[in-house]
Amino acid sequence: MTIMKKIIEFPTAQKLIKQLKASGKTVGICHGAFDLVHPGHINHFESASKMCDLLMVSLTSDYYVKRRKGENRPIYSQEERAYMIASLEYVDYVTISDFETGKETIRYLKPNYYIKGPDYKNKSTKGILSERQAIKSVDGQMLYTNDEKYSTSKLIDKIKLINRDSLLLILDRDGTLIEEKNYLGKNENYLEEIKSKREVIDIIHYLSKFFSMTNIVFTNQSGVARGYFNEKIVQKINNTINTELEKEGIEINAWKYAPCVDKAYAEKKGIENFNPKYIKDKTKRKPSPRLVYESLSEINKNLENYNKVLVLGDKEDDEKLSRNLKALFIDVSEKTYEEIKKEIDNSLKLK
Repeated sequence: MTIMKKIIEFPTAQKLIKQLKASGKTVGICHGAFDLVHPGHINHFESASKMCDLLMVSLTSDYYVKRRKGENRPIYSQEERAYMIASLEYVDYVTISDFETGKETIRYLKPNYYIKGPDYKNKSTKGILSERQAIKSVDGQMLYTNDEKYSTSKLIDKIKLINRDSLLLILDRDGTLIEEKNYLGKNENYLEEIKSKREVIDIIHYLSKFFSMTNIVFTNQSGVARGYFNEKIVQKINNTINTELEKEGIEINAWKYAPCVDKAYAEKKGIENFNPKYIKDKTKRKPSPRLVYESLSEINKNLENYNKVLVLGDKEDDEKLSRNLKALFIDVSEKTYEEIKKEIDNSLKLK
């Protein structure tokens, strides 16, 4: 069969599936945008084809891809995507679905199997739950392949990073990434006290448009030395913030904190107020850059690998850290997104 003959109209696909099922054949459907076909898609179709007698791929129309993923998507039109997928030997037919979600496609086409990747197996999002209900309502079955997951969005992000300048972004935590709290972790409801600073989150997204970025969070945590909370609580707070940043599509390459205080500082503040275990002659606290160097070493990098180094913070120690690193510094305290952006544009010459 020629490639073009494998691409069929949606009503034709419905009739064909009905006929095939009546003749005792099993029909499986893979549904999605399938923009920028990559090895993950091909592996998925190959595995799916082994689960049924005939495999049909239902493509989300351009209108709904754009509505869901933004004005710059899809990369290829629905006709181009259909042609690429129809050229694969594992795919028997391709059709274009002008429905918003997979559940409508399932209810209209009524396949034997609706086949998804392994990353959906344990998901319980609204979308996948509705698809499971839809395939059950047409007496079909949800199946999952066991192939490695690829992401078209991440592939596009990689392409965007080619030939970009590199930026090392060093972020303070309290007062910068999240709102300042007096020794966060001291109160029992400390997780409820975590409030992201939207303006800084948006600045990270803004910087990512211009640079290939390495992001490091570096925070002094003298509350550990003071006995207000332990290191496990610091780590739990960091993990909680990290989870929220991941939801925003932001990757933090290293989380570093300095729980110790130097002896001179402890004596100044009252040495009896500190746990002796955390009093040192020399520490890695800001403004020392030791933890920054340590972070870079762990990912096989050094400062010379970056075109620019930027520290975002709200305290004098953050500014001194930037001087020790010979980096740029932006004070984000009590500033709006537009005010921070203006300083960044001027400092990094983005405009």
